[in-house]
Amino acid sequence: MLKDKRTYRLLLLGIALFVLVCDPKQAIARTGGEQASVQLVVKASPHAAMVSTMLMDTEKWVGAVTDGRTQQTAYVPVTDTYLMIDKKSYSIDQSYALYDEENSRTIQLRGDMKQTLQDYVAQLKSKHYGQLLAWPEAKQIITMKSIFTVVDLETGRRFEVQRRAGSTHADVQPLTKHDTEIMKQIYQGKWSWRRRAILVLKDDQEIAASMHGMPHGGDGIPDNDFNGHFCIHFLGSSTHKTGTIDPDHQTMVHKAAGKLQQYVQQTAPSDVVELFFIAINQRDPEIMTTLFPHRNHEQLERLRQMAAGIIAIRRESDYATIDTSDLLAIDLPVRAVIYQDGFRKTENKFVFQLRRSTVWQGWKIDYVENAL
Repeated sequence: MLKDKRTYRLLLLGIALFVLVCDPKQAIARTGGEQASVQLVVKASPHAAMVSTMLMDTEKWVGAVTDGRTQQTAYVPVTDTYLMIDKKSYSIDQSYALYDEENSRTIQLRGDMKQTLQDYVAQLKSKHYGQLLAWPEAKQIITMKSIFTVVDLETGRRFEVQRRAGSTHADVQPLTKHDTEIMKQIYQGKWSWRRRAILVLKDDQEIAASMHGMPHGGDGIPDNDFNGHFCIHFLGSSTHKTGTIDPDHQTMVHKAAGKLQQYVQQTAPSDVVELFFIAINQRDPEIMTTLFPHRNHEQLERLRQMAAGIIAIRRESDYATIDTSDLLAIDLPVRAVIYQDGFRKTENKFVFQLRRSTVWQGWKIDYVENAL
């Protein structure tokens, strides 16, 4: 009899534990009645140290997720926005559905909760990212000899600079030795021409911009351990020598504005391939990820590993002139020269297979043939 009672009690305990694991409303309860927080999270890439958060109503949002319509899927969306319930993260896709990676499913919120989520995402993104301001307007804010703050979008590190020159973009210098040291830390202790997405903070304005990390040209601020100046580009700014717009800088400007996905969606197939090369040259795996239909694409991890071993890549061939307005698929062959550390430069022919579901959707890379 005692054995039967123990069995019965263990069975009840097992049922209780099953409910606790399967029901999010129950799972948020902790010892002592403490409830887990629910928050909205924005970060430029999954591993970015700079994160913006918004606390949400726990009961309301746990209930919304629990009551949502679910559908199984294996595709992890490319996103910069997440809903966190305790330590569990739900990716928010472009249609404001939640993706539960642990259970390979999407969750569609019911009623007006989807619109509420969309409004909150817009609010938080406006806090996290910079304003997409064209150079003629930006230079009226960061006037000559003005001092302002630069914030690196990935690391969150910030330092002070002064604009010293520049007519088609800003030529700036770190203000002090300490500012120079912070800037060098952003570039892992080694100066580089690589572009990085940044925010420019001046007079309560936060402007989307791009910088490189190489001292060059004229100097001006004494005793700051920075021999020369570096360049900051804004939307539509151009280089001094050629007067042309630098596509690498413009890509980073859009990333700093939180509009990288929209930027990619508006590009032609050849521009998608150019962005693939930009991602390699600027060592930015998130740009490459954005070019693919989902984050767990079967080829993506190998391509990112390939890119990590390349110092620089340069396209050698021209693109064929093709009207793609009515196409849903196209293959683009591209010949490129590749520079790898410790190796002679090599030439490789890539074939980019690009696809889209409808003519009004953006092009995505479906497969890259002859990848190293």
